[in-house]
Amino acid sequence: METFEKALQRRSRILIHSLIISGTLNIALIATFVTFVLKERKGVVLPMATHEVIKQTTFTNQEVLQGFFGMSYEQLVRELYDETHVEEGQRRCDLALAFLGAFHHFDVERAFSGYPVEKRKLVLEDGKEVILYPGLNEGKLEGVRTFARTEVWPLTPEGLFREIQIRESVSESLKEAFTLTTDYFVIKRAFHRLPYSVSDEMLFSLITSGSWDQIQKLANQIQASPDGKISDFTTFLLPCVEQESKLAAYLLVLLEKEFALKKLDDSQMEKLLSLLTEKTPEVEAFLTEVKNGLRSDHIQELAGKPLENPPRRHIVQPGDSLWKIARDYGVKVEIIQEMNVLTTEALSVGKELLLPPKGGDQGRLNAMGCTSKSAAPSSSSP
Repeated sequence: METFEKALQRRSRILIHSLIISGTLNIALIATFVTFVLKERKGVVLPMATHEVIKQTTFTNQEVLQGFFGMSYEQLVRELYDETHVEEGQRRCDLALAFLGAFHHFDVERAFSGYPVEKRKLVLEDGKEVILYPGLNEGKLEGVRTFARTEVWPLTPEGLFREIQIRESVSESLKEAFTLTTDYFVIKRAFHRLPYSVSDEMLFSLITSGSWDQIQKLANQIQASPDGKISDFTTFLLPCVEQESKLAAYLLVLLEKEFALKKLDDSQMEKLLSLLTEKTPEVEAFLTEVKNGLRSDHIQELAGKPLENPPRRHIVQPGDSLWKIARDYGVKVEIIQEMNVLTTEALSVGKELLLPPKGGDQGRLNAMGCTSKSAAPSSSSP
C-alpha cells in the first residue's frame, strides 16, 4: 500500500510537470502573438515603397482627342455623363475623366475614394501624357460624377494652390481645403516646431507666395527627416524673398543668418534689406554686421538707414480690454492676441502690448507674424 509521503511526492511531480508544460505553452503562445503584432505593425509603420507600372496604350482617333483637349473644366464634367463608345472599349466619359485629371488638376484618386482601379497611359501627339481608367463599372463612374458635382473643391493639392494663385481674394473654403492637404500640414507642423511663433495667417501667406515645386520640395524634405524638421530653409525662403515676402526675409535672418551674410550677392542682399523694416534686436544685429562688413558702399549705406514702420506699443490702462484697444487702434483682437502670444483676454494694468504699425496691413511683417516663443510676453490676470 502506497504511503502518504509517496503519494504526496507522486502528486507533486505530476503538478510540477503540468506547470512546466503549461508555462511552455503560454510562452509559445505569447511569442506567436508578439510575432504577429510586430509583423502587422511593421507593415503599417514601414510600408514597402512600390513603383506602379502603368501599361501604355495608343488611340487612333486623334480628332476626338483634340476635341477633348480644347474643352473647359465645365465641359469635361458634362462629358462624364456621356457613355458613347469611342474606341478600344473607351467611352467619352472615360476620356473626359482622363483629361480632367491631366489638364485641370481634378483629384481622380479622391474621386475613387481610395478604391483600386486599372490604369493605362496614353501619350498624345505633342508628347503629353494622360491616364485612362478602363473598365469603370457604373458604381465607380457614378461616384466620380457625384464627387465632381457635389465637392466644393474637387482638385488636387497642386490644383488648389494654382487656384489660390489666380484669385484676387481667397475664400475661406478654398483656404481651408488647401491647409488640409498633406503638403501644407507637414510644413505647418515643422514651422510650429521652431522657437518662433508664426501666425497661421502669415504662414499661409508665406507658403502661397512661392511655387508649387518649392512647396513639394520642402514637404518632401520634412517627411524624409527623422525628426520632421526643416534642415535647410534657404532653398524655400530665398524665392519667397524674391517674391517680396517680409516674413521670409525675417525668417532668413533669424534661421539662416550666416548664409544671408556670406552667401547672398549684392542684388539679393538689397532685396532682403528692403524687406527688413521692423525694428527688432535680431534685425538690428544683422544690419550692424552688414554695415561693418565687406559689402559695397551702396549695401552698407542701405544697412545703415533707420528702420521704418516699427510696431506701435500700448500700455494697458484701468478699464482697458482687448476689444477696446482693438477698436481704438483699428486692428483685430486676434492680431493683438497673436502679436503678444495672449492665451486669455485678461490684461494686467501697466502691461505693454505690441500693435501693428500705423498704416500697415495684416500682411506686413511685424511681431504678429513672427515672435520668439521664449521671449514673448504672456498674459496674466489682474
